[in-house]
Amino acid sequence: MNISSRVPLEKEPLEGAETVAQYDRGARLYMLPEYKYFVGKIRRRGFKRGRVLDIGTGSGRLAIELAKANWGDFKITGLDVSTDMLKTAAANARRAGVAEKITFVNASAAALPFPDASFDLVMSYASLHHWVEPERVFAEAQRVVGDGGTVMIRDNQRIYGNPFWTGFVWVLSRLMNKRHRHNWPRAIMASYTLDEVKAIVSKSGLKDYRIGTDFIRFDICVEAPRR
Repeated sequence: MNISSRVPLEKEPLEGAETVAQYDRGARLYMLPEYKYFVGKIRRRGFKRGRVLDIGTGSGRLAIELAKANWGDFKITGLDVSTDMLKTAAANARRAGVAEKITFVNASAAALPFPDASFDLVMSYASLHHWVEPERVFAEAQRVVGDGGTVMIRDNQRIYGNPFWTGFVWVLSRLMNKRHRHNWPRAIMASYTLDEVKAIVSKSGLKDYRIGTDFIRFDICVEAPRR
């Protein structure tokens, strides 16, 4: 596959019982190690407690992993535009025994329904490529953390056109079931390059940020303030 230009996904929220169940299965089977790594990164940044917003929470797996951390005490809000995703997220939180630590909210990331400086940390994982107005979402993230909070956004990097990474994705996708073997490359094609994310963030008003790669080096991680 030699596609190098961005191919956005559909703008509609992921709805429907079967679609959401398949998404959640992929999050549980294939993304859990990345969620655990990301939670560890939050710990290494020195967070032990506070108010956390998870943008694009999906089926809630990242928020749940943070809520389960025995080294921290967090009040977490998981936000998503999909009501079906949020129903599954709430059920997952109940099964994990952390429902009292997470509140799920149905709203757009481009118009967050929260006051200024209402969170200590805004996080998001594999959601950036779904945002219709990414500059506004970064601006909203900055607004709701204020000058004293932290923003940590991670997503895929569009790496097709590079033979090594194209082959790497192909090999990893062979370990997935048929549906996710199809959907993961599509998500990568819908994602941004490093230069594209730099251009987006530079227009957003996010302060003192760092943009680079993280985890297994074909992702993009935006952190503010940079550490």
